[in-house]
Amino acid sequence: MRKNFKAPWDLKLIIITSVLILILLGSLFVEPSTLHTVIILAIILGCATFGVYGYSIQEEKLKILRMGWAKEIEIEDITNVNITPHAMMGSIRTFGIGGLFGYIGYYKNSILGSYKAYATNSDNTVLIETNNNGKLVVTPDDPAEFIKSLNNKLNNAG
Repeated sequence: MRKNFKAPWDLKLIIITSVLILILLGSLFVEPSTLHTVIILAIILGCATFGVYGYSIQEEKLKILRMGWAKEIEIEDITNVNITPHAMMGSIRTFGIGGLFGYIGYYKNSILGSYKAYATNSDNTVLIETNNNGKLVVTPDDPAEFIKSLNNKLNNAG
């Protein structure tokens, strides 16, 4: 059983992140000041810190890997997990990052209602339902194997 999964970026995320970084860094030439430089670098580093770089199923937790830290979800809190292609389609971001290093934060749409996204590929989505956190959308590199590994942990925890 695999325990570690990558979080590959879709083409849209690659383009959005690249263009935004170029615009932000390009703005340093338009308004060269120390304060402006600090603000721009803080935006880029802040968003990179909250980016999603993978998923890990360890001990009794699902870990959403960030830069130097992880968001942890207790396996026992997970009630359901399914491949849900294009789950983010038609979503509105209510709070979070919408394309700079990921689709991260609070979203809602007419199908899922409100949910949290820890995603890097808006087409290749897995929906996790939990007791405490509601609905989560993640995007592991191999959704079927991810669900198989997570279900194996869920069955062993129960």
